[in-house]
Amino acid sequence: MIKISIVTICYNEPDLEKTCQSIVNQSCQDFEWIVIDGGSNQETLDIFKKYEYRIDKFISEHDDGRYNAMNKGINLASGDYINFLNAGDYYTDNLVLQKIIDSGLDKDIVYGNLTICDEENCALKSYPDKISAAYFLTESLPHPASFIRKTLFEKYGKYNEELVIASDLEKWVEFIAVNNCSYKHVKVNVSVFNLRGISSNDTEADKKEREYILNKFFSPEKLEEMKNSVKIKYTLPERIFSVKHTYENKHTIVTILGISLKFRNY
Repeated sequence: MIKISIVTICYNEPDLEKTCQSIVNQSCQDFEWIVIDGGSNQETLDIFKKYEYRIDKFISEHDDGRYNAMNKGINLASGDYINFLNAGDYYTDNLVLQKIIDSGLDKDIVYGNLTICDEENCALKSYPDKISAAYFLTESLPHPASFIRKTLFEKYGKYNEELVIASDLEKWVEFIAVNNCSYKHVKVNVSVFNLRGISSNDTEADKKEREYILNKFFSPEKLEEMKNSVKIKYTLPERIFSVKHTYENKHTIVTILGISLKFRNY
């Protein structure tokens, strides 16, 4: 039977208990659980102590950031597929892993949908069935809701630890857009991702790192082609009146008599 490695990285996470509970209560227990702790305080370590009966591999030591910690998890993983469910995130229900297995772990990457929560609200983000290179101009895939064949890291390398925010995006581009690794979207709401701690500085860093990644893998000509492929085009009747949605449905554009108004979708 296919084995899943769940990798949880942590550093003094206040919502750690939710993460642990969602893992140990899975109806399907055919997985190994790897915890990479960055040298947390005793309160955090005491929570992990409660679940040591189910943790297969545990490290608590200083690390050099999230991607260094995730790479440590990859090195320890013995499963066919790796899912990164980091501290503070949690599976949506106790049947998630069984649903993923039943849907078929038969591609290099299998990804579901993700619930994203900030301090006040939660929203379900659904991901597309088909992904073009242009998708990565503005979007990425959710590592808390993705199951990645371990051999991809062995073939193409682990996460780039020089990047702070977007190293996971770099691997998605490398896997899917550059090397045509197989993938599948399943209609499963896999996990809840906590936005707490995400700042405007993170957003700016993400923009800079995304630009670096895109320029690393694509020529200026290819990037221009990708951008043109997602531009909205209008016929003459549509210039009189139309309602359209931008790429990945981020905005609605209403056009009346040649005048277009853009509204952000929430």
